[in-house]
Amino acid sequence: MPTPKQQPPPRRSPHLVARRMGATTAWWLAGLAFAGCTSEFDLPTYDGKGLRYPLALAVDPSQRYVYAVGANFDRAHHGGVVSAIDTKTDTYVQAGRAEVPSFAAGLLLDVDQDEKGALRRRLYVPARDDDSVTVLDVLSEGAGTPSEGPPSFDCGRGAAGMGTCAKSHRLGGDEEGDLNLGEDPVAVGLQRLPGGDVVLHVAAVSDGRVTPLALSDAPAGGVKATPLTSLTLGFGLSSLVIADLSGRVYVGDSRANRMHAYGLDPDGKGSWRPTSAAGVGLPRATGSEFGRGAALSSDGGRLYVAYRSPNALLVIDVAPSATGEPRDALVDVIGLGGRPAQVAVAPVGPGGRDFVYVACFGSDDIWVVDPEQRRVVEVIRLEHSPYGLAIADVPGRGRMLYAAIFSRHRVAVIPIDEGAAERHQVVARIE
Repeated sequence: MPTPKQQPPPRRSPHLVARRMGATTAWWLAGLAFAGCTSEFDLPTYDGKGLRYPLALAVDPSQRYVYAVGANFDRAHHGGVVSAIDTKTDTYVQAGRAEVPSFAAGLLLDVDQDEKGALRRRLYVPARDDDSVTVLDVLSEGAGTPSEGPPSFDCGRGAAGMGTCAKSHRLGGDEEGDLNLGEDPVAVGLQRLPGGDVVLHVAAVSDGRVTPLALSDAPAGGVKATPLTSLTLGFGLSSLVIADLSGRVYVGDSRANRMHAYGLDPDGKGSWRPTSAAGVGLPRATGSEFGRGAALSSDGGRLYVAYRSPNALLVIDVAPSATGEPRDALVDVIGLGGRPAQVAVAPVGPGGRDFVYVACFGSDDIWVVDPEQRRVVEVIRLEHSPYGLAIADVPGRGRMLYAAIFSRHRVAVIPIDEGAAERHQVVARIE
């Protein structure tokens, strides 16, 4: 979650505030006093064409659409919004949008096949407002092809416009009896295990918990989740990445100079249990903020971490060693601009090697790093605080970097292919 220059305290629905009184009474009352007395149920549904406070992005397998979530960060509306960007026209798709709880903190796209072999796409949206993850089924004709129809979203209400999603499409929540995902879920990752089991990992920032959930399709539609044993790792979890080469899960921490790590092992009863690994010790300078976003290299052997003490891109070797265990070793620290936030990777460097793009929220720019050369090759200046990043190989246009300009309520579009005429320049602003 970004931390703008003047950030209002998170404010939740009244029944959740009541549930969490006690040790945090003063904190919650301060937040309520700042935000005023209006209940979320009195607020209007957002009906603008764009997104307010765009935070996270994900690319459709067709590359024709980029999904984006707006966080409703100033709590001016009933909830946040998920929408799709048409990468051919750099405009929002107006036909299909979905409402999610406020203070959305991420956006994960999963692509799979259903029992009939048809492509199925689902978006998972963690939200801090009510400690939930919303599950959106992406609907469109000709799914997965460059000529597919505009997407819409089903969250138990059909593709019938905005409104609160059905419980069948929401994991967790702030009602008594709901699945407990920890306080303030901010990052999710999905893992397919031997035997066909599917596990969604949910990291929560305020209580440092990671909760793995075994997922299955609910009989009447939506998702059924069975919680596995949770882990408490650190009170500042910020990112979650699953390494395909080893199956190990890496969790960033904004309050500690460590990359946490764990794996899932058979529990002997037909299920799985998380087992902590040693993790990776990281640098510590004079600051008090540490890990933020993270992403894997194209070959899966390196983990790139946006880090804030010092401001740097960290390079961690996560490839399996001769013993089969991941090396989990910090191999490089490359200096960056102010308050690095999120990371995206694409093979657009010389000879097709990776360039790493890091949104620096505090210095209003994106730093382009060649990790093989161990240097910054360019800085893309922007009008304000970039946060979420995604890279789409757009049919007919080449690779484009989409950057959420959080506090300006727009998404910047930047060509990144080697040899592109306007490489590393903003060619469109979507709002």
